[in-house]
Amino acid sequence: MDSTTAIPQPTLASDLDDTCELLLIRHGRSADVVPGSPESADPPLHVDGVAQAAALDERLAGKAIHAVYASHLARAVQTAAPLADRRGLDVVQFPDLEEIRLGDWSNGEFRRRAAVRDPEWIAWSRTGLWDGIPGGEPDASFRTRVAGVIEQLALDHRNQTIAVVAHGGSIGAYLAHVLGVHRSLWMTVENTSITLVRVSEHGHVVITANDCHHLYDPVLGH
Repeated sequence: MDSTTAIPQPTLASDLDDTCELLLIRHGRSADVVPGSPESADPPLHVDGVAQAAALDERLAGKAIHAVYASHLARAVQTAAPLADRRGLDVVQFPDLEEIRLGDWSNGEFRRRAAVRDPEWIAWSRTGLWDGIPGGEPDASFRTRVAGVIEQLALDHRNQTIAVVAHGGSIGAYLAHVLGVHRSLWMTVENTSITLVRVSEHGHVVITANDCHHLYDPVLGH
């Protein structure tokens, strides 16, 4: 190459050797629940969530996906199912991909406190960490739990693309873990949004986060 040759700008996304492409997908909207009711422990998709999952599936129809994983919770499995069915794959479930374990705020109590703007909930939410929920899972343990599963899947699927359907907290905690972000509650993760991360032995490259253009444009707000 001589000194007169024009050279294009480089990009970190150009080298795909031994790289796993992760499609980190949040489940669709979950059903409304009465706190403390039996269904509050594991709500299925809301009718809107079913439509969101269908829109996601249609958007990714032309995308090569080699495996589909999900937490064991109904809303994640139901969101993953169309992606797997289209490709003749199974949804492989990992309980450790589930959302933060909320302790005393489980079974709809977290939702109730958020809905009524409970002062204790507001004070907790401003910390940016999952610590501080009575009986809840520690923030560091949550990050380690989720990252352990996703990092192993990335190792198992070098030179492949996989879909991992999980939860807003799980996706935010994973990215905080790998990027060294102090706050686990640091990003918006919409229902059925796609966060694309390429993982190799050299590290992690985030291509896009919270991409939900199959539902609306988050920049324009509609």
